[in-house]
Amino acid sequence: MNSSFRHLALACAGVVGAAALPAFAAEDNSIYYGSRAGMQLTTVSKTGIGTANAVIVVKHTPKDAKAYCVGYEMDNSMACVKRTMAEVKVGDRVTGNCRKRTWTDMYGQSYAFEGPMKSTDSMADYAVRDMKSGEILDGSSASGYGVALTIFQQLCPDIAK
Repeated sequence: MNSSFRHLALACAGVVGAAALPAFAAEDNSIYYGSRAGMQLTTVSKTGIGTANAVIVVKHTPKDAKAYCVGYEMDNSMACVKRTMAEVKVGDRVTGNCRKRTWTDMYGQSYAFEGPMKSTDSMADYAVRDMKSGEILDGSSASGYGVALTIFQQLCPDIAK
């Protein structure tokens, strides 16, 4: 996936808010690739969940593309599904080391879970560090917080509840 589409996907202003993603994902076990409605991936398999070698294999399917087209684009056409399938380029897995509290998303971006957020100025409940930039995600959907935290919660379900 090109970086401009990834940033566009992560910079959504909040059809599905960052706070709503983790709670919703806990119910349906979806893996999200962005914060817009329907930006979901189908889980193919899970291995090592909660361990140092947690892996969730994912696939972007036409059904997932349809969920995005209908849920966000308000477009029920096959043309939207085909366009979305062509545009969404994500890896086939997310991985985590629950002992180290680190994980990598479907874009190859790595994060570290640093426990409850200590700053009262943040919208985030937990401190999630982007390992590339070194920055703590601020809790907004634009920062990718909800998507990143949801992935960690799926890989390491007993840590960030």
